[in-house]
Amino acid sequence: MLVNGSGLVDAVKGGSRRDFLRKLAYGVAAATSAASVQASATAFASSDAPGGSLSSPVAGPFQGAFKEAPMLADMVKAGKLPPVDQRVPSNPRVIKPLEAVGKYGGTWHRAYRGPSDRVGPSKLVEEMLIDWDAPDTKTIGLVANLVEKWEQNADASEYVFTLRQGLKWSDGAPVTTDDVMFWYEDINQNKDIRPNADALIRQKVGAEFKIATIVAVDATTFKVTYAAPNPLLPIAIAKIGGFPNPPAFLAPSHYLKKFHPKYTSVDDLAKIATEKNLPAWQALWGDAGNMEGAIAFWFKNPELPTLLPWKVTIPAPADPCVLERNPFYWQVDTEGNQLPYIDKIEHAFFESLDVVNLWVAQGKIDMQMRHMSAGSYVFLKENEAKGKYRVLNWRSASTQAYFPNQNCPDPVLAKLFSTPEFRQAMNISINRDEIAEIVYNGLGVGRQASPVTGSPEFDADLVKMWAEYDPNKANDLLDKLGLAKGSDGIRKRPDGKALEVVVEHISPTGSPENDQHELVKGYWEAIGIRATMKAVERSLYEEHCRTGEIEIGNWGFDRSSVVKADPGRWLGTIQDGPWAPTYGNWYAKAAFKQEEPPADHPIRKIWDLWDRVQVEPDEARRNALFQELLGVHKAAPMVIGVVGEIVAPQVAANAFGNTMAGYIADDTLRDYGLISPQQFYLGRT
Repeated sequence: MLVNGSGLVDAVKGGSRRDFLRKLAYGVAAATSAASVQASATAFASSDAPGGSLSSPVAGPFQGAFKEAPMLADMVKAGKLPPVDQRVPSNPRVIKPLEAVGKYGGTWHRAYRGPSDRVGPSKLVEEMLIDWDAPDTKTIGLVANLVEKWEQNADASEYVFTLRQGLKWSDGAPVTTDDVMFWYEDINQNKDIRPNADALIRQKVGAEFKIATIVAVDATTFKVTYAAPNPLLPIAIAKIGGFPNPPAFLAPSHYLKKFHPKYTSVDDLAKIATEKNLPAWQALWGDAGNMEGAIAFWFKNPELPTLLPWKVTIPAPADPCVLERNPFYWQVDTEGNQLPYIDKIEHAFFESLDVVNLWVAQGKIDMQMRHMSAGSYVFLKENEAKGKYRVLNWRSASTQAYFPNQNCPDPVLAKLFSTPEFRQAMNISINRDEIAEIVYNGLGVGRQASPVTGSPEFDADLVKMWAEYDPNKANDLLDKLGLAKGSDGIRKRPDGKALEVVVEHISPTGSPENDQHELVKGYWEAIGIRATMKAVERSLYEEHCRTGEIEIGNWGFDRSSVVKADPGRWLGTIQDGPWAPTYGNWYAKAAFKQEEPPADHPIRKIWDLWDRVQVEPDEARRNALFQELLGVHKAAPMVIGVVGEIVAPQVAANAFGNTMAGYIADDTLRDYGLISPQQFYLGRT
């Protein structure tokens, strides 16, 4: 059912508008209930099963003629491009459109918050060797993407990948295993560019990290060999194998050699860096190996050859930031039409969420899910007819959370945050049901940070752990820790100072998260903990997390659908969720501040279990070990989950085609990158 205009008013007669919206939202989102992610566990059998040599299915060559966008056909006629059949691989990936074969042309208008919002545009265009495949809302599997096939041996210690024959970079240069070896030898083994090799080839074996061996078999085939079994590699590639750019295992060597000290003198590189106002040539590639530098990141460098459906032509911080179609893109639809359908994507800059909501109501946004929220759901629904759009409900696999930093610079707070009873008091002082109702219009569930309903790792007891509202018990716990209240109602720390905490967040003005922060502040102050909610710019927040210079961070506890594809939230290695960032840096040997945890800290048991999970070829034993890992968190949660499984509204213009409701929104699944944005189109009727 889809309701708009006066139909909305009629439908809510006899009940509150909020009740109606809740029923409407969850009625549509029900397609992403338990069965959908459980189905994914079965779908992974081809890449995540014990014993036997495994391989991916290979489709035969496309039968029929290739077709292209009118703007590219005109360029071919003018002699500016080769014909389409010379630009597309002989065996392209064929995308089945979600609703219908689309129409070419147009500009997709959406919003972004500037350079620090880089992940949003990236999820629209990422390409990996292996990709998630979601042909419907109840199925999530894997599919060969940049490669036409992959094979793995019985214990998953060796993989053979075959690139698509005729695959080309966006400037028309062929993609070969020379690009693989450049990525492997010249980027990942150069400490100035990448202090640590890419996570997909950097395997923890015992106490040491070992780098996989890559060998080029021929121009399109390469073999990757690990020191120990690596059965989770395919789902890890689907999750992290495309950000930022170049994609994992590939780099445009013909272009990037100009900026590499093996092929260009350091003096010349220093001059290039100076011209770009950078401190040193290494910054051309990025900071501490993040590959987000001025020449290495597609979002910043229009000249960088890519494999993406659209490439940036006007980079951030421009307003608008503009992406245009890649004429050498290597995917087609079922009728042989070269993708993408849409010519351009324009990202308009905003600071306040109120501005974005106004743009939506005015019909200025063609399709957007990032920065849309359940807190704005009533407004979005009420303006559907006026804005000529529809609200399509996905379900978030994230839980709004607060991360007390056990490594924070203040040793007194660090000790308190490391004390389970203190974290329990902070947890149970929060009225999650009230936040879900007031802030999120009843479109979320009060819960502890944990895998979402339907995840293969879902644990109902963990969802409820320390999630009850019991301020009396919270006060009792703090009293027993000797944190007495002063005359002003604020407790005293062991050193006699007032018990005060600073929570850093990046919530934009007008967002529901800001209302959540104020409620949480009140809950904590009611039990004697004074809280300051401090908004900071995202890059500053990330820096504070990396260095441990933060007391409490606020972020979504995401990556909670297919958890083993990216378990960093549980390991403490994802810096934007800083429950133990310097410990996490020590474990991951990250190029940031490191601190070794005490021998008896529970994080060591978590890491030990994960080390065993990664190399366990038997699926049943692997799953049991991972549940044991989650059990460490269940015994004493490290974070403070608040509200999760929130409806994630997607706004799509009535004329915007090949998108629909019912999917899971999660960083692991790349949000709506899950449904191949290259098959979106304008002109739906």
